[in-house]
Amino acid sequence: MEKSIEQQELSIELGEQRRSSVGQNQKITHQGVIEAVEGNHVRVNIVQVAACNSCKARSLCASSESKEKIIDVYEQGAEKKYKSGDQVTVCGALSMGKQAVRLAFAIPLLLIVIWMVVSMAFLQMSELTSVGILAAILFVYFYVLYQNREKMAKRFAFWIE
Repeated sequence: MEKSIEQQELSIELGEQRRSSVGQNQKITHQGVIEAVEGNHVRVNIVQVAACNSCKARSLCASSESKEKIIDVYEQGAEKKYKSGDQVTVCGALSMGKQAVRLAFAIPLLLIVIWMVVSMAFLQMSELTSVGILAAILFVYFYVLYQNREKMAKRFAFWIE
C-alpha cells in the first residue's frame, strides 16, 4: 500500500528526528539491498535470520530459518542518493522494536490469559466456548491494529545509514 504525500513527509521527518536522537546502542540495524527507488521512497530488501544461524550445530537443528522482508524507507532526496542494487544499512529505534513486540505478542498473550481465567473460573464457561470467544476477541484486537496501521506507521519510521 502506497503512502500519501503527507504520510511520506511525516515518515521523512520522523526518520530524521530518530536518526539524530537515537544513540548507537539504542537502534536496530539490518544490512539490505535496495530493491527500488521512487522519489523519496526507498524499498530495501533485508534478510532476517534467526539468532541461531551463528550456531555451529545449526545444520543439525530444524529451527534455523531466514526470511526476506521489504522495508519502506522515506528519505528526502533519496532518488539522488541511492539506486537499485546498492548495499545499505537500514536502522530503526530499539524502542520501535519493543513497541512492536508489545503490540504483536505481549498484549495478545495478556488477553488470552485474562480471558481464559475469567471465562473458566468466574463465568464457568466450557473450554470450547471460552476458546471460541477468545478467537473472536483476538480477531477484533488484530482487526483494530490493522485498521490503525496508518497511525502506527507514523510511530515506526526507518532510516538508511
